[in-house]
This record gives sequence, C-alpha cells and structure tokens, in this order.
Amino acid sequence: MPESIMQRVRRQVEAFAPGELLTYADLVTEPAQFGAVAAALSRLSREGLLVRFAKGQYYRPQTSRFGPLQPSEGAILRTLTAVGGEPLAYRAGVSLYNQLGLTTQVPAETTVTTPRPRRTPPRRVGFVVRPAPERASDVPLLQWLEVLRDLRRIPDTSPDEVLARVQREITRLSPTDRRRLTELAAAQAPPRARAVLGALLERLTDCKGADTLRATLNPLTTYRMGLSAGALPNRAAWNIQ
Repeated sequence: MPESIMQRVRRQVEAFAPGELLTYADLVTEPAQFGAVAAALSRLSREGLLVRFAKGQYYRPQTSRFGPLQPSEGAILRTLTAVGGEPLAYRAGVSLYNQLGLTTQVPAETTVTTPRPRRTPPRRVGFVVRPAPERASDVPLLQWLEVLRDLRRIPDTSPDEVLARVQREITRLSPTDRRRLTELAAAQAPPRARAVLGALLERLTDCKGADTLRATLNPLTTYRMGLSAGALPNRAAWNIQ
C-alpha cells in the first residue's frame, strides 16, 4: 500500500534531531505538495510531535529538567541564513562582534541580515536590511565591513582597538580577497566605512584599492569615527576624526 503524505512527513519529521528547525522545503521539493505538507505539519503540531516556531517553521520539542527547550541559536541561524545551501544572509550586530572576540557583551537577541524587511521576526532574532551575499566566500568579508560600519558603537572596546583588529585581518587576506573586499565596500558599505577601509588600504600600500574607495567619497564630508592619530596616522587625508 503506497505511503500517504501524512505517513511520509511523520517519518521524515521523526528523523530530525530535537530542536532542529524544519520547513516545507526540508520535506518536499515539489511546490505543488507544499499545501499537503503544511496540513500534515499542522496536524503533527496539534498532536504534540512538533512545535510551531514561526510561519512555516517547526521543531521537535525537547525537555530539560527546567522545562521545554527552544531551538538552539545555531538551528535558527541555519534556517535564516541559507536556502538550498546558498547563503542568503549572515550574522551582524553585537552577536557578530561577540563571535569575533571584539566584545564580551552577550546580546539578548541575535542580529541577522535580510535582503528585505521582515514584519514578524522569530523570537530572539532581530534583522538589519543588507543585500544577500552573492557567494559564501563573501560572508566573512561582509562581516568585517559590518565591523567598520559600527566602529564607534561596538561595546566594551574602543575604535582604536577595533581598527587594530581589522587591520590585522586585512593584512592576512589574499590579494584576491582584498580586491573583493574593496569591491563589496564600494558597492555596499556606507561612506564612513569606505573612508576607514581606504585609509587602511593606503597604509598597507594597496594604492589601487585606496584610490577606488576615495573615488566614491565626497571630499567635503568629515567622518567622526573616534579614531586617534596614533591608530590611523593618515586619517586627516581621509577626513576622518
């Protein structure tokens, strides 16, 4: 006797680890079957086998001695930041800066980028609008641009300390990755981040990269970044304070 959609979905769901988020796309590839799968997931939720986390997202519950557990942050991020194995978004904000070791502050919610505004974010998740990465290798570069964007606002540290870390990371990049970082900055980063990156590239004798970014800036604009002359000796040439 052929297996029904309900039977198949139940079998697939039971194979998922507790706490892992699952969506329609994890269970079926044919869009025509999404409606039937949605009905099956809703029924399993009523039975208690699943818990609805957000629209179209469910997880198998697990219980500790303190009560029911929510999905892990890792499970939430995997669902939010990738579709079909391709990067859709990436971690940003204080949660990123904590992950990079730039701050010891642990945020109450994880910030994730999104290509378009979302009205109902999942619990403990906040969004900032950024273009979707073109490829997975762009994600760490885009995250360092996030650091430059928030240079003055990263808690438990100073702009000078953050800049020193960014400079070390740029020094380690291959020529290809440094060129790609420059391209991404020119296309997506705000002027203040482009100015600081341009000044860093100039100090690292990457004249072509520095010139590319200087051409995108208004020569009359001043960028108040809280950086000292000791941390960035050429800051005046880039109108950075």
